[in-house]
Amino acid sequence: MNIPLDRLYHYIENIASEIYGSRILIYRFFPHGSKNIDDLNILHELESPWLDELLYPKIWCHDQEPLNHEFYSKNLVVPENDDWNNVLKSINEDLFSPKNLNHQQTIFDKGLLLHSEVRSAELIKYRSDNQLIPVYYWNHAVLARDWFRYAKHETFQKQTNQTFLIYNRAWSGTREYRLKFTDLLIENNLVQHCQTTVNPYDPELATHYKNYNFKNSQWQPINVLENFFRPSTADSASSADFTTDDYNSTDIEVVLETLFDDSRLHLTEKSLRPMACGQPFILAATHGSLEYLRGYGFKTFDTIWNEDYDLIVDPQERLQAIITVMQEIVGWSPLTRETKIHQAREIAKYNRQWFFSQEFFNLIVSELKNNLNLAFQELASCDNYTRWYNRWKTLLTYPEVIKLLNTNQSLHLPRMDAVNQILLTIENQLAASANTNEK
Repeated sequence: MNIPLDRLYHYIENIASEIYGSRILIYRFFPHGSKNIDDLNILHELESPWLDELLYPKIWCHDQEPLNHEFYSKNLVVPENDDWNNVLKSINEDLFSPKNLNHQQTIFDKGLLLHSEVRSAELIKYRSDNQLIPVYYWNHAVLARDWFRYAKHETFQKQTNQTFLIYNRAWSGTREYRLKFTDLLIENNLVQHCQTTVNPYDPELATHYKNYNFKNSQWQPINVLENFFRPSTADSASSADFTTDDYNSTDIEVVLETLFDDSRLHLTEKSLRPMACGQPFILAATHGSLEYLRGYGFKTFDTIWNEDYDLIVDPQERLQAIITVMQEIVGWSPLTRETKIHQAREIAKYNRQWFFSQEFFNLIVSELKNNLNLAFQELASCDNYTRWYNRWKTLLTYPEVIKLLNTNQSLHLPRMDAVNQILLTIENQLAASANTNEK
């Protein structure tokens, strides 16, 4: 499935440029879904790369996956040992040493970091670096409205033969809990009530769970899972799609989110697919996730079944509480089941209408615009220009630097005309600021 995510980043670029009043440079991972720092590259090719990358504010888009400060502190693109870097080393300068997420010093003191998580220790680390200004928005809400747009026109006709629909593909990294969840389905006699699958081999690691080194040993299953469930055939793009038959044949989706054994709130398209398809749901995510959804105008199902699981901080206890809710649901009498499922579908109907409403879209976009506006205000209050200006004034005192600037012809490396243009731009900006302050 081709997912044209660059359309989203063109949209964000337009919003940011309109707010800032000038050009903005967007960096995003491409191919989409990559975590390789080499794939964090610019949205548009630049005619004058070295010059433009210094003159315009940058937004680093890490808005689809959970942030990982430590990983991108260690995994950086190190500049090649070219003539320019050799000159810098010869005069003991380290002007272009990359920082986290390959952020580099420009005429601006900081860049912007677009992300999609709250209650996050990772954000505290980025704030402590004092290099990137975090900008929150709910990325997956914008994406999900595009990816599931045809669900708005789908007529779902329920002929259920299973209570629970559970999509369960990959389980490595932050998703280890999914194996234990599958194990608990077996332990609590819920297998026959679930339409689900399991992957004995994680599709990203090609490793069997019995040979896998668990980061959290409590998620290691006891049972042989593949003896109870058929293997998954879904690919990595499956969560960006929906299958009408799956929703017609089940009553409730149990959403297995990317983050569970974590403190962060980071909900993906997985949580929004049942909204688009008008399906009641139970949410296996970090604590407080249902409240997060309610904060965006959605309704949950606390009048139908117990949703106290969402308040449980301990992930093991939260997972067991979800299993307990599922046991209670399958234990309903036929009359109780008919009444409660009808009530749940009415709530799901409301959620579907709200998800596709213009009001919900406006809410998401307004939050993005407000947070970008605050970030640009913070950027304007930084000590921009002077650090870069002073360092280059020092560099221009070295004959070897002058020589290289005058002989270099590459647009990807500094040239004398480009350096002079930036210096003049900064001098004009500083002069304009001084005149404004005098008035």
